[in-house]
Amino acid sequence: MRQHIVLVGCFLAPTAAAVFTDCRCKRTIVRDVAVVGGGASGAHAAVWLRDNGQSVVVVEKAAQLGGHTAYYHDAVSGKDINVGVQGWIEYKDSLDFPKRMNVSSSRSMSFTPNVAQYIDTKTGKPVPNYKAPATADMNAAMQRYLDVLEQYENMVLPGFFNFPEPENIPEDLLMPFVDFVEKYNLSAAVPQVWDSTAMGLGDTMNMPTLWVMQASGVPMVRAMLGQAASVVPASGRLYDLFESVASFLGGDVLYSSTVLSATRPESSNNPRQGVSLHVRGTDGQVTCIEAKRLVIAIEPTPENMAPFNLDTTESSVLGKFRFPTVYAGILRHPSLQTLTAYTARTTDPASYNYTSFPVAPQLGRIEYLGDTKDLFHFWAVGTTSDTTASMQARIQQSIDAMIASGVLLPPPDGGSGGSGVEFELFANHGHMHAYVSADELRAGFVQKLNALQGRRHTWYTGGAFSAGFSTVLWEFNKVLLPSVVEGL
Repeated sequence: MRQHIVLVGCFLAPTAAAVFTDCRCKRTIVRDVAVVGGGASGAHAAVWLRDNGQSVVVVEKAAQLGGHTAYYHDAVSGKDINVGVQGWIEYKDSLDFPKRMNVSSSRSMSFTPNVAQYIDTKTGKPVPNYKAPATADMNAAMQRYLDVLEQYENMVLPGFFNFPEPENIPEDLLMPFVDFVEKYNLSAAVPQVWDSTAMGLGDTMNMPTLWVMQASGVPMVRAMLGQAASVVPASGRLYDLFESVASFLGGDVLYSSTVLSATRPESSNNPRQGVSLHVRGTDGQVTCIEAKRLVIAIEPTPENMAPFNLDTTESSVLGKFRFPTVYAGILRHPSLQTLTAYTARTTDPASYNYTSFPVAPQLGRIEYLGDTKDLFHFWAVGTTSDTTASMQARIQQSIDAMIASGVLLPPPDGGSGGSGVEFELFANHGHMHAYVSADELRAGFVQKLNALQGRRHTWYTGGAFSAGFSTVLWEFNKVLLPSVVEGL
């Protein structure tokens, strides 16, 4: 293990372009492994690496660890409300991680008994005569879905380590999800699948089924059927875990910091040649990181990967990914009714057969938060062109439209509606649910993606390489990380 800090001078050149080449770092940090990203996968990776005898530094753009795990404290009720990640879904031995960090996973998730109103959230009008599937029908269809999922579990979870060669990919994984649903008579299960997590795909029914399996697959469906636990800490606050991780890692996390540039070896043939990062903090000062290995634990979007000087092989693979954008948070509005969930549907005839659902950009759901006076959770999905501002405006427009249609009463003060929306917490999760087309899968995309692991002393973790659930990511890391430390 090597771990030391060298303080040196740093001169920031007068132009932004020159900063990348002329900056002499204020300090240099030397570690065995540098981890970029401190969300669920990056935080776990850092702990695993430390536990396995390696020195680590984490570069995190936010002011805290946890990524999509956030919470809101309601001063009125005294309740801490999870935002984004709602619970940990049991998967293999993944719940050993909270235990390792002295955080319990002893409490089951609880749900408010809201009454659903099915709304076309783009027009604000109710979807007439829409009825949810009967519970018995939904459970039977969900079990059929699980039976098929389990046939392919080893191919896709906790990552694509055992994914078949292109000529052997099962057609079930490639066909649009709507066709998969019809093939296995799963329509009664789809509303629950869509409402829980799969709406985040943006156009769920037309996605290759593989990506729906990643967004709402074996762990989630087992939990829905009561065959696996969905848990939170005893406090109910998921963020307890990341506070514990932050305490454990201490000064080995650079918060509010971004990678400006990276120098990586052209090949991995020379094990002595490492990785260099230039990292800037909020104070504008630059830290140099010298590491033997690099773990990237952020979504591999073009913007995120720009500082890493991708070669043509890397860019040709990672550049194939497409991403919806996902938003979650807490709001209040005087017209929203407690014990109600305003759930998005369409008036398309296929909506009544549970084979047609809204597509992005859209507000997916506004749901009352039990034991609070007037707080509501929301989930929304955008396209790559959407922003926090555009999605906040869309949510406001949806509430205005529900007032205009009579679904909601006007605010008591007679306001227009949108002006009455208060976003107590608005979490822009950005690009999530990475996917490629079925044609790209047939052309060997997964094999090319796997081949990037370890290339140029760089490894990748996170939802694009696994599935977007904390517990699955932790299991993915347990398979991936031994190759990172091999030979160190």
